Order: sequence, then C-alpha cells, then structure tokens
Amino acid sequence: MILILALALLPVGADAERAYSQARSPIIILTPKSGFATTTILGEGFHDGEIYIYWDEERIPTVPSPLFTTYGIEQIPGHFTAIISVPTQTAPGDHEIIAKDQEGNWASAIFTVMDMTGPQGPMGETGPAGPAGEQGPAGKAGEQGPTGPTGRQGTPGQAGEQGPPGPTGEQGPPGEPGPGAGISIVAIILSVIAVGLAVFSRIKKWVIG
Repeated sequence: MILILALALLPVGADAERAYSQARSPIIILTPKSGFATTTILGEGFHDGEIYIYWDEERIPTVPSPLFTTYGIEQIPGHFTAIISVPTQTAPGDHEIIAKDQEGNWASAIFTVMDMTGPQGPMGETGPAGPAGEQGPAGKAGEQGPTGPTGRQGTPGQAGEQGPPGPTGEQGPPGEPGPGAGISIVAIILSVIAVGLAVFSRIKKWVIG
C-alpha cells in the first residue's frame, strides 16, 4: 500500500519541481566576469531542455554542445553549466551574454573584454625603398576655374645701362644736283663780280683822288 502511494506521488513531485523551477526568474553568473579568453556560465531557473547562448545577440557555440539543463544542488531542474570562448578578443569593453531556453525565458550578464594591447614599441629602422610601380593612366583634365581679378601694376624698374653704339653704315654715292643748283652758282658768280667792282671803284677813287 505504501509502495503504491509512493509511486502515485512521484509524478506529483516531478511536476512540483518543474513548477518551482519555472516560478524562479532565470539568472546567469559569469566566472570570471572579465578577461579575454574564456568564461564559465552558471544558469538556473530555466525551463527543462536545450539552452542557447548569445554574445551581443549572435549565437555562439558552447562546451558542452548541445547544452541542456540539469539538476542543481537542490536537485531542482533548470540549471546548466557551460564554457564559452570570447569571440571578440580584439574588441575591449563590455559585451552582453544572453542565455535563452526553448520557452523564451532568458537572462543576461555583462562580460568585460580586457584590453591586452601593450604599449607601442620603438620605431624600427626604415627599410630600403621598393621598386617604383608602373605609372598609372593620366587623369582627365579638370574644368578651368574662373579668371581671378587683375592685380595692381607694379612699380617701374630701373633703366638698364645704355648699350654700345652700333657700327657706322657705309656712305652712299653723292646725289645728282637738283634744278636749283645752276641758279645758285650764277648767283654766287654775280655776287663775286659785284664785290670786285665795288673794291675796284674804291681803289680807283683812292688813286685818282
């Protein structure tokens, strides 16, 4: 009789444990909460079944895989333990980890990726120059811009030194006398005669008295 009663109460006990698990709000705990390689996720309060882990809203693999809930310390289902690798080791800062069950229950925690970049080292020596590459094709000529305003006229410069005189040209042949040349000669002769007569008359006047 007692055995029959115990067997009858087994489903009731399992349903109670499941209801207790579902009544608790899901939570996850990270160990450690910061680093750059891996972390362990402890979860509880989830619905029985497979658990999915997300890193910044992107699903990531876990160890073990696939991940299912197990019985916790209190022998209540809804617990799980998983190890994940940090998928963004070169992105320092806070990242959100989300655990979600098949019923849509979820919990989140923040993992801080540490900056493992060390100080910049000294600059090395300059290496030899590589060979010149092939010259690329010439680009199209750009449009001509608008003409700018005319600038102010500058001050006149100093006068330069006078250059040496050029060579003297050859003398050309004498020109032919014009029509007035004969008249000029006659006038000169008449003037000479007149002067001679004037002088002669003076001499004659002196001599004769």
